[in-house]
Amino acid sequence: MSYDQPSMLKNIMSAWDPLRLDAYDFYLAQLCVTNPVTTVQNIYSRDGELILSAGDLITHKTLLSFESIALVAPLSHGVCIQRLMSNDDFLQHMVNTIRDTEFFQSLEERKYPLDSLRPVSDMLEQFPLVQQRLTVMEAQMNNLFQRTLSVGLWSIFIAQEMRLPIEETQLVFWAAITHDFGMMHIPPYILAKEEELTGEEWQTLQGHVEISCQVLRAIPEIPAELIIAIGEHHERCDGTGYPLGKVESEISLHGQILALADSMVGIYYNRFKPHGRRWREVIAVLELNRAAYLYRGCEIVSTMIFRSEIPLDNVVEGSEVPEFAERMLQQNTHLQQWFAELSSVLTGLGYTHGDRKLHSLQNVVLHIATTFKGSLLFKEDLRDSLQSIASQQGISVNKVVEDALLRQQEMSFHLHRLTHMLQVYTSSGDCKVPKIINQLKPAIVKISAYLQ
Repeated sequence: MSYDQPSMLKNIMSAWDPLRLDAYDFYLAQLCVTNPVTTVQNIYSRDGELILSAGDLITHKTLLSFESIALVAPLSHGVCIQRLMSNDDFLQHMVNTIRDTEFFQSLEERKYPLDSLRPVSDMLEQFPLVQQRLTVMEAQMNNLFQRTLSVGLWSIFIAQEMRLPIEETQLVFWAAITHDFGMMHIPPYILAKEEELTGEEWQTLQGHVEISCQVLRAIPEIPAELIIAIGEHHERCDGTGYPLGKVESEISLHGQILALADSMVGIYYNRFKPHGRRWREVIAVLELNRAAYLYRGCEIVSTMIFRSEIPLDNVVEGSEVPEFAERMLQQNTHLQQWFAELSSVLTGLGYTHGDRKLHSLQNVVLHIATTFKGSLLFKEDLRDSLQSIASQQGISVNKVVEDALLRQQEMSFHLHRLTHMLQVYTSSGDCKVPKIINQLKPAIVKISAYLQ
């Protein structure tokens, strides 16, 4: 799940102590190596001790001298970066993202001229703290920065397709550009971890939503609607999201657009791009999860992707299909057992407990069951089923295998997500009924083994 360059993260983690330093402050010090970062005012502790004087450089040495001192205000509010990202720099980054991405380039040529991006990009210099954080993100967490630009482009394209007023389009765009600022405060070792996160680590990662909101609340003149949208970018229309488990009627339109754009970029970057697959394949995942997202938005996205006329690639060639299907069959057994355990535990708790967060977890079970009802994933002999369907419908075995693989990957994603959510719930202390926790704790141990 790495959001950064491995060599840079290795350097950060070798010196960074999460008990002593905020991750973002360390990124400032890392940036100072190539782009000087200095204090613009005296920095004091809450006890009135002078920690740094105006004009001091923010280096690793100065940060490590902080120990666990609490500052009067965040360090980021009292520093200046010598070369901040300008409006033109930001616009050029967006242009580069479009030109380097086959799908965005196709959209730009057919529907969305580059000129439409200038009005929104010209707003950057109105918010110096946003400038600062984008400068740091681009230099120190470039992978996250590139993903953020993609979320921004998707958000503005969807808003334009929905014919939202320019003010709302700008709001959605800037919510997208700032929605993951909280990621820069998450311990780097969590972002770099490639094995499964623990329940505690998952809870820490989820905290990036509220941190992003806190960062934006401290910036004068940021609209409240923008902060609300940021707080909703992991909520889902069917109540299966976080942090509040909101349902469609409780989520703002801006939040639903941002959630859809962020999810698509996550799906593409995490599951498709590493394997050389294309944006068009995201449509199938959206189809499987329509209940979780803004329906109108899904329709718009599907239309936009089809409009790009990007072809699909084969994931598996003909001679590889039998062995490929055999591996899928083995994985299916694992997924079915995993789902059965989760379903048994969560549905066995009943639905009269009055705990909203627990209801959200139970909604995820229902979502998975509904989404994959009648799916090939539950066929006893996948190989025969694949070949039979292909011959009956007159399509290639390859295409049927690829569709089944996509569904399998999506189910695996949901089971991982639900298991982590259950871990977080049992360790959060938020359960309203103590006996439920007593029922869940031994089950969690058994279910967590499926993550291995």
